[in-house]
Amino acid sequence: MKTLDGCIALVTGAGRGIGAAIARRYAREGATVIVADVNEANARATAEQVRELGVESEALAVDVCDTAQSAAMFDRIVDRFGRIDILVNNAGVIRVRTLLDTTPEDWDFIQNVNARGLFFTLQAGARRMLDQPPLAEGRPCGKIINMASVAGRGGRAMLGAYSASKATVINVTQTAAIEFAPRLTVNSICPGPVDTEMWKQIDREWSEHEQRPLGSVWKERSSAVPMGRHQTPDDVAGVASFLASADADCITGQSYRVDGGAVMQ
Repeated sequence: MKTLDGCIALVTGAGRGIGAAIARRYAREGATVIVADVNEANARATAEQVRELGVESEALAVDVCDTAQSAAMFDRIVDRFGRIDILVNNAGVIRVRTLLDTTPEDWDFIQNVNARGLFFTLQAGARRMLDQPPLAEGRPCGKIINMASVAGRGGRAMLGAYSASKATVINVTQTAAIEFAPRLTVNSICPGPVDTEMWKQIDREWSEHEQRPLGSVWKERSSAVPMGRHQTPDDVAGVASFLASADADCITGQSYRVDGGAVMQ
């Protein structure tokens, strides 16, 4: 038996990168996977990859900044599948700016997705989960996994607004874990340098600001990882799979760093 057999999972921001890797990992573990992304074409591409792994999938075009869209997303999922067992709040954006160069528009763009969007998607999902029975006696009624970042564990030059948004994710995770226990578990994952399109953006914008060669910021950050390599989306997906499984039924309010030892505490 696979670890997520019978589960209905929703992954936001799953059109590419970490979200897409989580969707595929959940599929390999037997879950039905709903792929949500602001880019409908990307969502459909990931959903097709999920179906090729032998499970049911649906692609939804959703902007998590719009609370009405988030609420309607859960209505649609529950109407079709009867419940929602796993929610992964993965949708996220970034802009690389010095603190003095960060504009109100930069701040709002990042916070509206990473903090506000996550908060109200979590809220809408929790309402549904709290109103359903557990998959089995003695188990939680649902699991919520929020994508934070090692940047949320402390200040980061050039990433002030982004770091603040991810610190919010960690705090919201802990608050939700307290309020929803024991019926739901709520945890977060804090990736380090992961080889994704977002990190390509970070490298490009940071390199332009400091007039450095393209790729130098990425090389500097990934070469400093004690494990000797950068992280992959599949590294993060492995932790997301564990937190969604019965093995993690007594884990809540935690923030797991997947960074190859870049931050040790």
